[in-house]
Amino acid sequence: RRHPAIMAHLNALPAGSSIYMPVVAQAELLVGVETIPNGKRKSRLRELYEESVATAADTIPIDSRVAERFAAISAQLRADGTPISTNDIWIGAIALVANMTVASTDAHMGYIRGLRVENWTAQPA
Repeated sequence: RRHPAIMAHLNALPAGSSIYMPVVAQAELLVGVETIPNGKRKSRLRELYEESVATAADTIPIDSRVAERFAAISAQLRADGTPISTNDIWIGAIALVANMTVASTDAHMGYIRGLRVENWTAQPA
């Protein structure tokens, strides 16, 4: 489903802006599609997935630098007593290595030191 605030934010981005998708987020979207029984809903989710991937300028892979950052983040979160999902650690590591901001509704992304996070569904203060 398309969140109106997210769509408004995307439409308001300056000309020439690019949206990138971590390969981990791509996989998460596909899992959502593949775990639903065949039917209209699955077909619609597949369409939304394909639109999301087409909107992204590129999919950002995992490489050795990302793996090293992933390990450092995992250790930091464990030491801080603030564990988060493995996939979110990967997404944070990719964003930090690529020097990018993560758009997420997950407040726990803020546990990753140095990660810039924007919640495009939050109401302005």
